[in-house]
Amino acid sequence: MMTAQGPADHRSIWTYLNTVPHSLGWLDAKKIRTRYLESGNPDGEVLLLLHGTAGSLENFCANYGPLGEQYRVIGIDMLGCGYTDKPDKPYLIADYASHALDCLDALGIKQASVVGVSMGSWVGARMAAIAPERITSLSMIAPAGIVVDAEKEKALSEDVRNRRQKAAQVPSWESVTTAMGRLMLKPEDLIDDLVAVRLKIYQQPEMQAAMANLLAFTRGDQHLSQKEWQQLNLPVLVVAAVDAPNMFLDNAYALAEVLPQPTLVEIHGCDHWAQFEQPEEFHRVALDFLAEATGKAITMGALQEGV
Repeated sequence: MMTAQGPADHRSIWTYLNTVPHSLGWLDAKKIRTRYLESGNPDGEVLLLLHGTAGSLENFCANYGPLGEQYRVIGIDMLGCGYTDKPDKPYLIADYASHALDCLDALGIKQASVVGVSMGSWVGARMAAIAPERITSLSMIAPAGIVVDAEKEKALSEDVRNRRQKAAQVPSWESVTTAMGRLMLKPEDLIDDLVAVRLKIYQQPEMQAAMANLLAFTRGDQHLSQKEWQQLNLPVLVVAAVDAPNMFLDNAYALAEVLPQPTLVEIHGCDHWAQFEQPEEFHRVALDFLAEATGKAITMGALQEGV
């Protein structure tokens, strides 16, 4: 059953975007037709937004406007996700990362800061590991890619596979709501529009076969090693959703201990999607972090030019 919202408090993807200048289209990322949304200052530093497991660029509907006041903001449907092409092969984290870098290439972008949610944060970290010269900072919401408790990680991965696969095999309002139900601390924040968009995506004929490929990374051996995390020498914002005591909160605190340049921020009133559940607080901390990270990058660039 759909959630009940009155006219005064109705929220939709469009109520977030209806006054935000933006473009929606497709690009060719090494022959992968990729859907993307671009907003903001075309001359600003680039922010690449990466959604979570089997999600889509609509995950950031509340953020394109506020972040775009200062930055050139680009959201993509990652490899096989949303309305992006779905090649028939298992997708590992390195595949997602390579595709995201190919998208930057297709847009002629040499460097970007990455903002990632859950799997998106993991992909952003892998991008920084394989192409450190291209990623200037990383913001991790519901951070993933580090193992704190192997058994808890295994159980959660199995749960994600079961719920996402069921939603793709029998796409319905109920199955998609169940698949997305653990993203929000408050059920009312899972607005009808988000469910409807995800349902339409999962109803694509090719999605039933593609979902197993999308979830291949959850079967293990994809995490960054302790050494790789220690070598990520770039500014990293780590968002800890303190009212959701789960694996992702454990990950946040662990990353704050191992990363060379962490900024740990605790946000209340959210679970997996801090960027949507608490957008004003998220924008405040993210913009503060990005301003400082950009300043560091400019300083380092000047120093290197002077060497």
